[in-house]
Amino acid sequence: MSYEDRGTGVGDEARGTGVGHGEAAADRALPQAEEEVGNRRSAAERDPATGLPGLAAALSGLSALRAGAGDREGALAAAEEAVELYRTLGDERPDGFLPELAGALHQLSDRLSATGNHDGALPPAKEAARMYAELGGKRPGHFQAELALTMGALGDRLADTGDRVTAVPFAQQSVRLQRELVEEEQPGASVPALAAYLLRYAAHLTAAGQPVEAVPRAEEAVGFLRELTGREPDTFRPRLAAALHALGNHRAAVSDTSGAVEATREALTLLRELTALHPDAFRPELATALNALAGHLDRSDDRAAALGAAEEAVALHRELAAENPGAFRPGLATALAALARSLASTGGPEEGLPPAREAVELLREQGDAFLPELADALQTLGTRLELTGDTEGAVEAFWEAVALHRSLALEALETPGASAASVLSALSAASGSAASPAASLVSALDNLARVLARTGEHAAAIEEFEETAKEFATAHPATARRLRVERSAFLLRCPDPWPTTGLSELVTFLDEEGEGAGADTVTVRARQALRGYGDLAAVHAAWEDETFTPVPAWLALTPETLELVSAWMFAPNWPRSRDFWSENAEVLGGEEASAALDELAILDPRGAQRHAMLRDAVLVHGVTAAYDPLILSEQLAEWLEYADWAESRAYLEEHPRLLTVQPPQDTPLAHVALLDIGRTEGLDAAYRLVEDRGALQAYVDRSLAAGDGTALMHGGGIEGQVFRDRLSSLTHAQVALVLSGESEGFDPDDLTALLHKADEETRTRLVRETVALSLRYPEPHGETWRRIIEALGGES
Repeated sequence: MSYEDRGTGVGDEARGTGVGHGEAAADRALPQAEEEVGNRRSAAERDPATGLPGLAAALSGLSALRAGAGDREGALAAAEEAVELYRTLGDERPDGFLPELAGALHQLSDRLSATGNHDGALPPAKEAARMYAELGGKRPGHFQAELALTMGALGDRLADTGDRVTAVPFAQQSVRLQRELVEEEQPGASVPALAAYLLRYAAHLTAAGQPVEAVPRAEEAVGFLRELTGREPDTFRPRLAAALHALGNHRAAVSDTSGAVEATREALTLLRELTALHPDAFRPELATALNALAGHLDRSDDRAAALGAAEEAVALHRELAAENPGAFRPGLATALAALARSLASTGGPEEGLPPAREAVELLREQGDAFLPELADALQTLGTRLELTGDTEGAVEAFWEAVALHRSLALEALETPGASAASVLSALSAASGSAASPAASLVSALDNLARVLARTGEHAAAIEEFEETAKEFATAHPATARRLRVERSAFLLRCPDPWPTTGLSELVTFLDEEGEGAGADTVTVRARQALRGYGDLAAVHAAWEDETFTPVPAWLALTPETLELVSAWMFAPNWPRSRDFWSENAEVLGGEEASAALDELAILDPRGAQRHAMLRDAVLVHGVTAAYDPLILSEQLAEWLEYADWAESRAYLEEHPRLLTVQPPQDTPLAHVALLDIGRTEGLDAAYRLVEDRGALQAYVDRSLAAGDGTALMHGGGIEGQVFRDRLSSLTHAQVALVLSGESEGFDPDDLTALLHKADEETRTRLVRETVALSLRYPEPHGETWRRIIEALGGES
């Protein structure tokens, strides 16, 4: 595999590169590859010792071409044979073919995943990553690019099996490893790969419930691809368009609607240009982006623009579906559902009915493979019918949607070897929605119950809740628990005597399992239902009668206070948070705000705890004293993000109070040096060291002459971070520790692994410097000096 080619493609988050062209190229090369495998097989039969390695390599190449041509089963067969051959070769010559076997295992994992065998794809992904890690340990400076690739792939495989949380650290390591290669300009460095890994990392963060953390990763990937597109537009414009599309979705997930619209519109501009040049390749991408834009615009209340985007998306999908019904009808159905929403918003409920009906009929024609999408389309149709007054039609649509959601989840849970997590994750992915399958089922049941209640069929709605909860009681107790709470909440909306039963059930639930460590989103839903009941006196009486305890503080919370405290918690930065407090100090400083934070802690423990501590600090010390450390910390983080030293200095000049900050321990050493030197010698002296290698060397020389460990640590930090001289950086860091009397906690042998990254002149200079210091300061660290010198290849 080529360092330059590997990892430069894009996955689900960033499709759009060479669509169509890859298959055509594969079709042309495939006969030659088949012939090559035949020739290599004949050679291996004549002389296995020399022929088998060539056959294994040819099979890997054939697998790639078959995959490019869409022949998944053929690609898998070739990949499996290649792995078997490399294992055989490895048995005969231990360690001789480990890199090749690791690469073949990675390919096999990809091929298994492509056929839908996600459980089977996981073991070879794990084995490939482990092998590359071991190979890198044996040969420092090698195989880091391969390890980055396979760590990212391992994260993907874990996510495919439903383990979305565990996927995140592997994606993070993939980014870290490739970033290190790029920053140090090492073999295997690939900025396109780093951008692709960042997008994948962002996708895993969002899937694991961390959408806020996903946004800056996607933005960084867009920044890289924007720069690459400026240099090579033909190659990187499709990837930039796809990354912008993904960024729009990530911003939308954190309610940054204007940012989502901005990114998606830029993606559309690029895709229109690409579609004009290569219609067959980019029309699907353009149609999908238009559909996304329609959703973003609808959420921003720009309904006229949303309608225009939705209509164009449907028109494009119609063209595509006419050419290839099997491939593009599901996409047309999704676009029609968006159009139904936009038409209903701009022209009235009746306007949305025709596209909603068409979407349902299209998905019915697609068969069982698209039942999750059909369930969602039926919910859309039911909503449209309900708004037009067709209660009977709405009940029919919602009832079918409930039946589909329920049967899909139960059927999947009964699949041998399927865990609840992986099944529910797969169903969520299949539905194309961020909502969990449990949430989709609850939504469908709630819709059905609401419409049945309008016709007076409350008992039928209650029975539907009860029967569904019973079905999940054993298969997935968490879903059953949530359904029971939703049933109790529905009882509050029914005529007497049902509300009394609903109150009793909700109070009992909260008293027995919804408090303390067991509190979760279902707890919040139960509390909301009680607070939202019209007769608060009855709620309070039910609580006291059932629990024999006073009414809790959360029960008196008003929606206005909860919304205000939530808005304060999610202010975009600390200055805005401070201003929000000043504007709402009376409410935020009141006792009800404390209860609101306790409630919000169930959903966001870390955020609520942090704001509870901040609230206490404001009340005790005042707004300025409480907020200043947070604002300075945030400004420090912003300053650290500047890659351009001129911009970095300008920011520091605009925020001089940063020079008074004691940076946290994980702050890059070069930035610590800039702050320390800036305080004592001024910004001119500090920034000269990061801009001029000669000035830095003079500073290091002065530090060595003075035996100043602190200054030498600063110089070493800049050497490594700014000028990528890792050997000088680590040597001077170790020497600085010795000069400071801290010879414990580091290993001089670590220097040996970096010798290959430095030239002879650098190695000689470092030996000379260290020998001189050992003679000047021989005690009490003589043994440490000796080890450093020997690790550098010198003689003590």
